[in-house]
Amino acid sequence: MEPTIIWYTQSSLRIDAGGLHIYIDPYNVPDGEPPADVILVSHEHGDHLSPEDINRIRTNDSIVFASRLSAEKVGGNVQTLLPGQQVSIGPLQIRAVPAYTLTKFRASGEPNHPRANDHLGLLLEIDGLTFYAAGDTDVIPEMSTFGPVDYAFLPVSGRAVMTAEEAADAARIIKPSVAVPVHYGFSMGSLDDANRFAELVPNDVRVWIMTSSS
Repeated sequence: MEPTIIWYTQSSLRIDAGGLHIYIDPYNVPDGEPPADVILVSHEHGDHLSPEDINRIRTNDSIVFASRLSAEKVGGNVQTLLPGQQVSIGPLQIRAVPAYTLTKFRASGEPNHPRANDHLGLLLEIDGLTFYAAGDTDVIPEMSTFGPVDYAFLPVSGRAVMTAEEAADAARIIKPSVAVPVHYGFSMGSLDDANRFAELVPNDVRVWIMTSSS
């Protein structure tokens, strides 16, 4: 049985599986969405960490995990996750993995997403299914240990994250059954990037180009 997957915008996702509503980087989440059982924040940039959106879906029972530089901005009862850590919430297994950029730079010359900042990719396992939410990253050596997975959510817009071509290379490494292009069409990138990604991935990878619900 396939899970319910909702893409809001950028890398903002909801996965409904194992009786849980799992939100990743909630951003531009409309009113009326179900309350969160688990909230995961990959890093502190404003299109991934939105306190307003978190508070819209958060309840006293929500469990929140955030990267090292995100936790203080999230506020309230939040647990910090570092790359390499693993945690469990009921049927959900979470493995935090590195996410960083090697070839994308700010005007200052600093990487958009330095490895030293401990930004997160997220490997989830629930209901016998595995999910990889890449966060903001380039193709990095650690990806050779991430797959295969059932679903991979890969940024494709370029500039501060992987291009469509690089994301297709990531898919070859991670070997997802289903690949979902994200991080396009809002503040950077376009549907053309998602379509180009779909043309470049290996033939055995099914691509879902989702419609944003925001």
